[in-house]
Amino acid sequence: MGITDPKPFNASSGWLQKFKKRNKITNINIGGEEASADRVAAREFPPFLREIMEEGQYTDNQVFNMDESGLFWKKLPYKTFVVKNASKCRGRKLQKERITVLFTTNASGTCKLKLSVIHTACKPHAYKSMDMAKLNVHWLTARKAWMFSTLSLSWFDDFCSRCEEILLLLDNAPEHSPLLLDRHPNVKVVFLPPNTTSILQPMDQEFICNVEAAFSAKKFNLLNDYTNTKEELRNLSDTNTDRKSEDDENQQLAEQEVLLKQFWRTFNVKKAVDLLVEGWDQLSVATVRHAWRHVLQGIPGVRQSKSVTGEVQTVAVAMDLAREAAQSVTVAGFSETTNDDILEVIRDPHVTTDEMVDDDDVSEEAGGASSQEERRLSHSNVRGAIECNEKVKLLLSDDPDANRYEIFTTQLLQTMEPYIKVYHDNINTSCRQSITEFFARNPPQPAQASDSDRGRDSDDDFEGFVREALVSVDDTDEDSPEGQ
Repeated sequence: MGITDPKPFNASSGWLQKFKKRNKITNINIGGEEASADRVAAREFPPFLREIMEEGQYTDNQVFNMDESGLFWKKLPYKTFVVKNASKCRGRKLQKERITVLFTTNASGTCKLKLSVIHTACKPHAYKSMDMAKLNVHWLTARKAWMFSTLSLSWFDDFCSRCEEILLLLDNAPEHSPLLLDRHPNVKVVFLPPNTTSILQPMDQEFICNVEAAFSAKKFNLLNDYTNTKEELRNLSDTNTDRKSEDDENQQLAEQEVLLKQFWRTFNVKKAVDLLVEGWDQLSVATVRHAWRHVLQGIPGVRQSKSVTGEVQTVAVAMDLAREAAQSVTVAGFSETTNDDILEVIRDPHVTTDEMVDDDDVSEEAGGASSQEERRLSHSNVRGAIECNEKVKLLLSDDPDANRYEIFTTQLLQTMEPYIKVYHDNINTSCRQSITEFFARNPPQPAQASDSDRGRDSDDDFEGFVREALVSVDDTDEDSPEGQ
């Protein structure tokens, strides 16, 4: 019919970027949580929550949600000068300065609790003259600046001291200890079903992304003000402003890059936390109520507060503001920032174990890294851990399911085996005689094993293995370095 194949469509990257901008098209990779979300469980949870609220007579003023998010507070868009030349920059790794922030609010939006920040240092240099108990955030400390189960208990105890008769929703994450369920009589804890947080959890809907996008916008505005102010001062001192050349433009670009590095040297964790608090405080009640709409679906009107007027702060608008703020920075690379770049900057980092180990060298704010001596396991701590595991074994010995109990004790032995080896190494070290002891008048006699322990193979069972380790150290505690 005379129909020929159409010519291949070859568009430049510039045309594609403008097309995406005109049509507000963004490329967002679906994360692991959202991609694997259990939508059936997400549909079944709101009726379950409604029954709990009816039974406990809870209103939306009494229903709270807490979630944590990692924040690389010095992270920049990939196309900027600093990121492209990160391998050439001396000093700390700018992109890996991380804190964890805990966000908590109730469903009515009337009670946004003070943010909690987890950092590697108890008192960073930026806070050296301040009382850590009187900050605009609650300051928590963890070696990797990450949330873990023991820290969640500490946060919970502080949270309960300020609240009465509340219902707390938490996601089903390993860092949220199951001991929270019955830890306080006035606080009922309900865990969201697994793989439903991306659909149900209010903090995952709009809260965190809104706040971190606002934080990025404020950070870029601060950077822009700094570079512009310094540049204006240099222009005032320049007597040859009328004559422009290509060399002058190159020199100006180099000066802007120097200014950018100078800004990052002055931008510390305190300034970052202050900007984050500003973004949290600016979150409107309407936005809070809007983020709770999925999990509170079908809740009777008597359990909900009156509707509020006000505009919902959407994530799209917050991202646009952050992008515009980044594009306003007069340093190479910032003008090319897109919404995808902003999303990559504020995306919650899923930190792997290897990355967390690498972070040991990152934080300069901690006032000096801990020495190897400070992190050495003490003999008494290892012994205490072994005793605790023996107590756990004893507490669960009445389990009617013998097979389950046997599997547990076997896995427990495998888990504790490296520390039992450390324990034995400590014993052998403490028992090692110095050369002067061979010339003593009364050389020490070797410890005699009791009749009950003779002929018993301690490796046959976990209990005998641990008992022999604990008994043998009792005979040598007097000669150990820690006992002297």
